Amino acid sequence: MYVPINCDLKFMKLVIINIITSFFLFEGLSQGNKVFSGGEMANNDVVDISAVNGIFWSTERAAIPGYFSVLNNASYIGCSDSANIDGYIKKYGNTAFIFPVGNGIDLRAIEISAPALITDAYAVAWISGNPGLNLDPTSPNAGPHSIYSFSPPLVEVSSIGQWDWQVGQGSNLGNGTTGTGEGLMISVSIPDMTSFGSKNNLRLVGWDGNKWVNLSKSSPANGNTENSILRGTMIAGITAIGIGRVESALSLKLEEFLAFSSDCNATLKWITSGESTTERFIIERSFDAVHFQAIDSLLASGFSFGSQYTITLVQPIGVAYYRLKIKDMDGSFAYSPMVSCQNNCKINDAILVYPNPVSGFDPINVRFTTSFTGDAEYVVFNSIGQRIITNTVDVKSGQNHFSIPIEYLSAGTYFIILLKQDGNLIGGMQKFIKQ
Repeated sequence: MYVPINCDLKFMKLVIINIITSFFLFEGLSQGNKVFSGGEMANNDVVDISAVNGIFWSTERAAIPGYFSVLNNASYIGCSDSANIDGYIKKYGNTAFIFPVGNGIDLRAIEISAPALITDAYAVAWISGNPGLNLDPTSPNAGPHSIYSFSPPLVEVSSIGQWDWQVGQGSNLGNGTTGTGEGLMISVSIPDMTSFGSKNNLRLVGWDGNKWVNLSKSSPANGNTENSILRGTMIAGITAIGIGRVESALSLKLEEFLAFSSDCNATLKWITSGESTTERFIIERSFDAVHFQAIDSLLASGFSFGSQYTITLVQPIGVAYYRLKIKDMDGSFAYSPMVSCQNNCKINDAILVYPNPVSGFDPINVRFTTSFTGDAEYVVFNSIGQRIITNTVDVKSGQNHFSIPIEYLSAGTYFIILLKQDGNLIGGMQKFIKQ
């Protein structure tokens, strides 16, 4: 319910006085275009953040972060992947607003409709990476937001990132601030979600303190590619915003899906019915049951009564997990249940890297089998052959695994080799892509 603005003007003047006072009090908590913890850099005009090349706009990400703040009709323009605010933006007032947040090299803007009261306040930051691992830092809702905790109709939550969402209710964002977010229309600019879901089954989701819940109605996205728009309606009690997926309504029914070891390889078999609109089956594999990579595909027969399929795949020693991405002719898709296969055969040196491509703050994982025991050196090269990362790892005969942090690598193509002490390779050179 809207309260007449003139009823709030006197109170809002007090809020603005507090903000302006805070700006001068916290002037020492900012340097250039960085705002430190507890600081607030106020803006009551239109600011072009692309006006000066090379300026990096950021705030400290802490329990009490720094904020770039805007008063009612103020705004930021000139926003792009190279010009965004790496940190927190706070909005005071009852006008619609676009938060040009990101991570400094990737704009992940979020727009809200006009709040009800002139005293309402909201704050937002984009946090790259798995919400269960790349933690929400702000009190009192700091901590992990597990992507495995969600309620129907959701079937999956993306690990690509989240928007920290703060509300003014109870003066959480300063003296006299209000607002729960209830009823606000939320629109976000999404990363590339083509491997996660079709536009018809993407959903805007919110963390309610225990689980992710659906904020969208049917078909809330205008696409699933980079910078497509995903929409939802906010509810009270949400402390983070993410991207989820519901199951596609495919005509196909998967009657059976099995995986078993055969001649030191993995064999997958599945039986279907109702295939009239199915285009293909994409086989995806994981070694941690979390990060899956497409490794092969089969065209669907298209028979309405269904078909039986068998495919044999080379699998390294140890356990691997498989699922089918079932794609329809209209581009929609759904995933099968996950199955596992254990391979105990002794094989020659082999190396795999995953996830590939890798995005955000996720590390690249290296899994390999070898008969070698001792110290080995891994080397990461860029596309022009320059050594970017080198380190030594302890290798034991059998299956090995290690992770390489690559959050500071720019987007591009890279190569990994693993060298024994005698200079010979373990496995072969592996390529991966950083998005």
